[in-house]
Amino acid sequence: MGKFFIFDFDDTLAGFSVYNTWLYRTGWSFPPPLGNLLPGSEEVLGRIRADRIPLHMLTINIVLNDEMKWRKLNRLGITRWFDERHVHMVRRKTPDVFKQICRGRDPKGCYMVGNSYMHDIRPSLEAGINAIYIPRPHIKRLYDSFIPDHPRLIRLKRISQILDIYDDL
Repeated sequence: MGKFFIFDFDDTLAGFSVYNTWLYRTGWSFPPPLGNLLPGSEEVLGRIRADRIPLHMLTINIVLNDEMKWRKLNRLGITRWFDERHVHMVRRKTPDVFKQICRGRDPKGCYMVGNSYMHDIRPSLEAGINAIYIPRPHIKRLYDSFIPDHPRLIRLKRISQILDIYDDL
């Protein structure tokens, strides 16, 4: 069975999303954007790409226009891993969006990796694919007990832990 990964961007792969969104929205170049890829992101993306598995990104884009969002993504060199055709900017992540991205693939091999139960995990599970939930630490403490168990849901503490389970996915 072939693996297929969809990643969320803000707070899953990269940090400081609210500050950077505000900064790109204003068009200011000073102060500079903050943040970078979260620890472990480069290693996980590199391993998946080394196996020639296509990477997709599904990110909500409400505040910025597409050009500003691309600037935000490109600042971190995201095109090293994600082909522009595989970056999906949507106003809302729905089960239909996940089904469209995974079209023609075995849902058992499809994985959504995200930090938001509401926006990433729930709609991917409703679409019939697997989900890897990596909450932000402070959010984990507040909301983790509200997230129901599901046979297709994997909970991790850090994105780097994907490498620990990668061969078993």
